[in-house]
Amino acid sequence: MQEPTILFYTILIACSLLLALIGLYILAAFSRLFRGRIRNEILRKNVVAWLAIFCISGALSPMSSGFFIIIAKHGYPGLIFYQLVSTTLNTLLVYNTARFVAEHKKIKALPQGKRMGYILSTIIITSLLVNVPFSMALFNFQKQFLKFVIISNIYITAITGLIYTVISYLDVERKRKFDEKELELSRLRELKTKAELDALHSKINPHFLYNALNSIADLSITDGKKARRMTIALADLFRYSINYSNNNFSSVKDEVEMANVYLQIEKIRFEDKLNYSMDVEEGLGHYLVPRFVLQPIVENAVKHGLKATGQLTQITVLVKRDQNGMVIHVQDTGPAFPDEMIPGYGVKSVYDKLDLLFPGHYEMHFTNEPVKQVSLYINKLVKDESAI
Repeated sequence: MQEPTILFYTILIACSLLLALIGLYILAAFSRLFRGRIRNEILRKNVVAWLAIFCISGALSPMSSGFFIIIAKHGYPGLIFYQLVSTTLNTLLVYNTARFVAEHKKIKALPQGKRMGYILSTIIITSLLVNVPFSMALFNFQKQFLKFVIISNIYITAITGLIYTVISYLDVERKRKFDEKELELSRLRELKTKAELDALHSKINPHFLYNALNSIADLSITDGKKARRMTIALADLFRYSINYSNNNFSSVKDEVEMANVYLQIEKIRFEDKLNYSMDVEEGLGHYLVPRFVLQPIVENAVKHGLKATGQLTQITVLVKRDQNGMVIHVQDTGPAFPDEMIPGYGVKSVYDKLDLLFPGHYEMHFTNEPVKQVSLYINKLVKDESAI
């Protein structure tokens, strides 16, 4: 073999730098490279690992004298063959062993420093067990190359392991920052949800207050005692609202009680034209529902039943278990629902609250047969632990 020239060393250094840069890029993009193109995840990781090992070992190999020995003995075809076989062995045996160690649940539970130490040690030891016999076989078991093979393998695998450690650390830091951003976004979504719910509450309270004050105004002219009783009931209703103003949830028991107070107010006004009853199955009172979810439905029954016709109206509230959770029925004897139901503001506010607090876990149906009723199905039962 002729003495290498300056041009040879220049090309060699340029190729090594290029391979090193490609190898570092592959390591940095390890988790996303070929994703979608190679469906089998283990196969994808092995392909990416093969490319990374080929580039990094190819970039580092000119630093050892073995590089020139292989060229001198076997030529460039022998060097390429050695590199291909070595890369394949290291991928199948070294990489997959290190991957098994890295993904073991006991190793994952260790602190980052210890975990990286185990992985680095695995890479070095496995690499020696694989590459020393292979290299000695290539050199026909010549003992003078044993020291060179061991040192060069430790050198190359240590550098590779350190690069892997740095990349892993950067991935952990990237994940930590991503998690922080996700947490911040979650907080913003929570604040947005709270703001939307507060807006719903602030709108529904004046709406109900307007109707109730109109009733009190009418009674104050004809019956002062009834007006006083209605005012006290209204105060109780708004005391409930104020006490729970910082909580988006309410127990079934409290929601039924609030609807009962509302119906008492309407009963004072309409006397014999309104009858109502409430029945809550035992054991359901301590489950949580959105605050102000029942009163708008009951108010809707009064508005479109009694107030629309002026005739005797019976309203029945039933809360019972369902195969998927629980169901709240609000029945009335008023006119049937139209074929094309257009929810008013009160019913729409119920939909909005359920969308925010029980997304995908509720249904609401309007039926006329066998009885006219609004049925609210809640398929996610959440207990009020503070009341148990």
